[in-house]
Amino acid sequence: MVSGLGSGLIVVPLIALMENIAICKAFSNGKPVDATQELIAIGLANIANSFVQGFPGTGSLSRSAVNNASGVRTPMGNIYTMALVVLSLLFFTPYFSYIPKASLAAVIIAAVVFMVEVKVVKPMWRTKKSDLIPGLGTFIACLALPLEMGILFGVGLNVVFILYHAARPKISVERLTSPGGTEYLIITPDRCLIFPSVDYVRNLVTKQSIRQSLPVVIDCSHVYGADFTAATVIDSITQDFAKRDQPLFFYNLKPSVCAIFEGLSPADFVVYYREEHLDDLLKQRAFKPKEVMSA
Repeated sequence: MVSGLGSGLIVVPLIALMENIAICKAFSNGKPVDATQELIAIGLANIANSFVQGFPGTGSLSRSAVNNASGVRTPMGNIYTMALVVLSLLFFTPYFSYIPKASLAAVIIAAVVFMVEVKVVKPMWRTKKSDLIPGLGTFIACLALPLEMGILFGVGLNVVFILYHAARPKISVERLTSPGGTEYLIITPDRCLIFPSVDYVRNLVTKQSIRQSLPVVIDCSHVYGADFTAATVIDSITQDFAKRDQPLFFYNLKPSVCAIFEGLSPADFVVYYREEHLDDLLKQRAFKPKEVMSA
């Protein structure tokens, strides 16, 4: 069975769970859907099936669409479906061969076609065009490739987009003056520092600090998480600034993130939480800007 199913052992359950959640969201009429409870229900039902030699079950998008189009509003409709299936298996199975497959497909298509949300394309195009790429790519992949490969392609495409956004945080750079009259550079990343983005942040901080030759403050108000890779990069940045005798301070760093950075015991790692403390820190460092020599 394992050799026969191959990748289907992973893909089929994945598609089944995704289909069930899609059904819930499609027919919830805007009400909240607890995906965890849905998955628990499917899991318990399939565990119970295994004790009575039942087939693994999940929600059916096409059958749910047909029921909805037929006016079914409660699970009571499953009794009628069960009765028709039993009668068909007992008495009408030999006659099914005369039903054209096109007619069966037409019933499903007529019930499901209203679920294709073409109307969202125009608002997505106006707001953020890149959001159309994963959906369009998955649609084309599912038509050109086997369904399980198309689904995996769509999942992979979404992962690539997520990693790209994680690796390229928005970073603002401003030149401000402290209450004591000292100019400094404040760099503000808009998200957490994790391994895909730390090199990008380090390169930008290094580039701006060398170009401006001013004390640098990294505003960590939006940095709500970090990892070991980020800690090693922060350690390297503090060492680079120390070699150039250029002050580097971290402002409003979350205690949980600060504990991660301090795990490597970086030298000259300074954190402050009140703006008026900046002048005191600058006086302690007695920073004197150096002239930047042109190549």
